[in-house]
Amino acid sequence: MTPIARAGSALLFVLLAGCAAVSGSKPADGGVRITLVGDSTQTEKQGYGTGFCANLTAAVDCVNRAKGGASTKTYRREGLWDAAQSPKPDWMLIQFGHNDVQSSAHLERQTDLVTEYPANLRRFVTEARAAGIKPILVTPIARRYFQPDGRIVDDLPGHVEAMKKVAAEMNVPLIDLHTLSQTYFEKLGETAAHKLGATKAGPDGSIVPDKTHFNLDGSYVLGRMVAEAMVASVPELAPYLRKEAAVRP
Repeated sequence: MTPIARAGSALLFVLLAGCAAVSGSKPADGGVRITLVGDSTQTEKQGYGTGFCANLTAAVDCVNRAKGGASTKTYRREGLWDAAQSPKPDWMLIQFGHNDVQSSAHLERQTDLVTEYPANLRRFVTEARAAGIKPILVTPIARRYFQPDGRIVDDLPGHVEAMKKVAAEMNVPLIDLHTLSQTYFEKLGETAAHKLGATKAGPDGSIVPDKTHFNLDGSYVLGRMVAEAMVASVPELAPYLRKEAAVRP
């Protein structure tokens, strides 16, 4: 791909991110509204949001309410949780963890793994159900922290297990995206996995892989993965999955 083509692809990704963030159009007869609630790894600009929505049929109004940098605490505090319920979705994919970690440099985002993080998830589930919304919990996507042996360092095992426990206790459908994505990245290998990711400036000004976020290729690959996992977890949503994987523009 030439530099001009790469630039054009990047621009298209940004344009898609800007126009697809919130739909809100009324679902067609027999259709459903599905809303994404989470952090940057769900967004159109840096996550799998564009690819996820592209893999759903025209009968789905796919609304993306994810916010970069959000944790289970800040998403509510900033009024994003209330906003995510309008227009009212039928289903809601809730994914947090990356910004809840206590090692985060952003202290205002942190939540206690043992008490606050699971309590926040339970509250999301309880309030969604009270509003007539069906929640689906999604474990945080794996970061691409490869070791020399080709395995990925798992930096969120506690959050993954905490979410699984909440899902089991409250009988909530679960998409274990953390395990699915980590297994997939390790099978691809470090070089190929990084080709799905964004890039950023390193400490010395060089361009290095962004091991958390995705480019448009990654959005479509991971978006399809999430869409298929959603249907596996909630079979009644199967009619809304495109039979063939969406092809990235």
